[in-house]
Amino acid sequence: MDLRLFPLNTVLFPGMRMPLHIFEERYRVMIRECIEEDAPFGVLLIKAGGEAGSGAVPHDVGTTARILQVEYLEDGRMNIFTMGQERFRIVAINTTQPYLRGEVTILDQEPATDSAYAALPRARQLFDDYLKTYLALGDQWTRGIYLPDDPAEAADYIAARMDIGLDAKQELLAQLGPEARLRRELEMIGEMLPDMHGRLVAHLRQKTSGFGVLN
Repeated sequence: MDLRLFPLNTVLFPGMRMPLHIFEERYRVMIRECIEEDAPFGVLLIKAGGEAGSGAVPHDVGTTARILQVEYLEDGRMNIFTMGQERFRIVAINTTQPYLRGEVTILDQEPATDSAYAALPRARQLFDDYLKTYLALGDQWTRGIYLPDDPAEAADYIAARMDIGLDAKQELLAQLGPEARLRRELEMIGEMLPDMHGRLVAHLRQKTSGFGVLN
C-alpha cells in the first residue's frame, strides 16, 4: 500500500482524534491531495530531526489518519481534524517528493484472548482512578469514564489518554497484542498512582489552607 507520510512529535492511536495546523507548503500539497482523493495519510513519531524543515527520521510503526474536517485559512494554511484508523509498518520510504511517501503494510491486531477480556474490569477500575486523579490535580473532574468493551480498543483508548513519554506511547503502539498492551498500561498506571495520590493530597491541603489560592 502506498501512503503519504507525516512525521510528527506525537503518537496517534486508532480511534484517537487529532487536530493539526498545516502551514508548510509541502504538507499543504500533501493534504490537498488527500482531500481530493479522499485518501488517508500516515502519522509517524519522529525518531530524529524536527517537524519543520526536512530531514525528519520517523519510527517504522504508525497509524493511518482519515481527514474528517477542514478549515481553510489565509495563504493556503489549513486546520484539519483527523481520526486515527489502522496501524501500519513502513516497508520502504520514497524521498523523491517534497514530502515522504512510503510503501507500507497494514498491521492486524492479534486476537483478543479470554484473559484479555478478563483484564477489562481491572483496567476500568485503575484507569478510572488514574483519570480522576489526573484531572483533580488540574482542578478538573469527570463523573466517570467510558472504556470500550473490546480489549484492543480499550487498550488504545487508555494509551491515547495516559500522560506518559512519547517513547512509551510508541512502545504501546507497536505492541499488537491487546492483552500485553493492557497489562503494560496497568503496570504503568500502578507505578504512577501512589505519587499522583500523594501530590493530590498535598494539592488539596494547599487549597484548603488558603496558600497558593488566587482570589
